[in-house]
Amino acid sequence: MAVALRLAIASAAVGAQVRPSAAGDFKVLAEQAEQASKQNRLDDAASLYRKALALRPAWTEGWWSLGTIEYDRDNYAKAAGDFEKVIALDAKDGTAHSMLGLCQFELGRDESALKNLLEAERLGVLKNEQLRRVSVYHLGVLQLRTGEFTSAKESFWQLAKDGVRTTELVNALGQTALLIRPQDSPKEGTAGAQVVSQAGEAERLLATKDFDHAKQIYRNLSEQFPDYPNLHFAFGRVLLETHESDEAVEEFLLELKRDPQNVNSLLEIAAVRYRTNSADGVQYAQEAVKLDPRRPFGHYLLGLLYLDTENYVGAISELQIARLAHPNLAEIYFALGNAYARAGRKQEASRARETFKRLSALNPQQSSSDVYGEPPSGLVRGKIGTDPESKAPN
Repeated sequence: MAVALRLAIASAAVGAQVRPSAAGDFKVLAEQAEQASKQNRLDDAASLYRKALALRPAWTEGWWSLGTIEYDRDNYAKAAGDFEKVIALDAKDGTAHSMLGLCQFELGRDESALKNLLEAERLGVLKNEQLRRVSVYHLGVLQLRTGEFTSAKESFWQLAKDGVRTTELVNALGQTALLIRPQDSPKEGTAGAQVVSQAGEAERLLATKDFDHAKQIYRNLSEQFPDYPNLHFAFGRVLLETHESDEAVEEFLLELKRDPQNVNSLLEIAAVRYRTNSADGVQYAQEAVKLDPRRPFGHYLLGLLYLDTENYVGAISELQIARLAHPNLAEIYFALGNAYARAGRKQEASRARETFKRLSALNPQQSSSDVYGEPPSGLVRGKIGTDPESKAPN
């Protein structure tokens, strides 16, 4: 009875509080909302914030606070609407993009969630480090779901480098290495799940530059499960990270022995051979393009190999296909400029080089040195369509 009475009194007090004088309506409501939130009276806080926002719809902090309350209460649809209001008022608020993306993730709106989490990465998440890590993890999961394995790996590696070591992260790293989407991951307790987990631990160690232990895990796995899909491919990529190109090629060849149509291994070998033995690399790139003609990176790499082996007509043809898929990548025009020049097509060479200069000025981070400096270390160094399921548009 006493408890019920106290609750009734508290309820009456709240009811009285939400009837401020007309002169200070907004200020009083805002203060009461903040106080209710601090006291974890979330229902009262949400109601008070909404009343304050009805008086001042451009109150960014109010929409943010209301959104976080609804998110904490698992009201993701309402929270998403609140964070959309924050972004409408301040489109450069990376933290709001992060929270909106997390809401959309929970609502199953993967495409919108991916867009907002990418924008959060671009703008930066400023509120706290824990939120940034949650945002990056969910970004990686979305990239993994869509088969953007290289991008997913980069996201998960950020967390591994920060010292995050959870079962979820390790399994996700294993999936990226073995090119497995979450929906296709082996069931818990199976041998396949063991492979994914161990590969993920190796990738975590690789991210922290513990190369020896990472390689040892992969060696053990390769001996135990020599026919597991993409295991030799993953090990080969690790060996490329440690500049053991010959050993890496051996692993890619073992993958091709298991699956002669493994396009990723074909492209990796072709990339390793570029400039060191481009004539040999051509056959692997040709086979990759034959098996998967819609992958832009295959055409780009074959074009580079043709250029290096003085097949300028072939180089121009392949590089033009890559350009159709990626018309704003400076490095394609750099290669095309060289191919046109060597084929005696001076005007086209001049135009390609001008486009290269313009695009390079727009995006200084793009650099032809990735292709024309040291030989690229496999697909990890490629910029175009490197994900195994990246396709050119129809």
